[in-house]
Amino acid sequence: MYIDVVFCPDELASRGDISTKSVVIIDVLRATTTIAYALWGYRTDETDGIKGCKKVIPVESIERAYEEFNRLCKEKTLIAGERFCLKPEGFDLGNSPSEYTIDKVKDKVIVFSTTNGTKALKLAEKAKFITTASFINASACTQRVIQEKNDVIILCAGRSGKTTMEDSCCAGLIAELLFKRCQENNRKFELSDSADIAIKYLNHYKGKLIELLESSEAGKNLIEVGLETDLKDCATIDALPIYTEYSYGSIKAGIIS
Repeated sequence: MYIDVVFCPDELASRGDISTKSVVIIDVLRATTTIAYALWGYRTDETDGIKGCKKVIPVESIERAYEEFNRLCKEKTLIAGERFCLKPEGFDLGNSPSEYTIDKVKDKVIVFSTTNGTKALKLAEKAKFITTASFINASACTQRVIQEKNDVIILCAGRSGKTTMEDSCCAGLIAELLFKRCQENNRKFELSDSADIAIKYLNHYKGKLIELLESSEAGKNLIEVGLETDLKDCATIDALPIYTEYSYGSIKAGIIS
């Protein structure tokens, strides 16, 4: 298994044909974190099991989001996401994980559009297997990716085409978990230079994820608009036991048995 990290979407083209590879999309603040909570159902109790939405349909633009929303049954569909941290006018939900409570999202289809995360997903559509990951579902995502036995690209959504601290750190976590799983199963693996860099960056911030998120550009923006409570929801490693799969235009969830 060749484990590679792409620090921003513009670099993905340099990897050539991705049709035989697994791609892990990361947008810690906040798209891939929120997607996981939407599918699981945000709650503070200890109830186990997936109780969230049926699926998430990611789209790139607000206009496309409304087109998709209008095509579907409105009683069973929500339109959600953000532009520049905030919920667009007319959307049902923004991009804060805590908005995706069971009572709001259970059994719904969510049309979802964000500034960076959904664009990265669309760029990776030709991959053999696609999943979304963040700190909160890192282990479950890794276990699912290992099952595919493909070479892996960990694609950071970044921010406005730039590398971000939080996505790079989470990419290091996924890369580290992948090679440790390979070691445990006596499988051959190789790390790209960028994967090695991401792992070293992770090790610098282990135990200091809130500090990392608060000091990042995206984190500072969230604090500025009064959404600092989102940072805690995005910083808890393995808070959720679910993985996601993106195929045929939608994201669904599963649990490793």
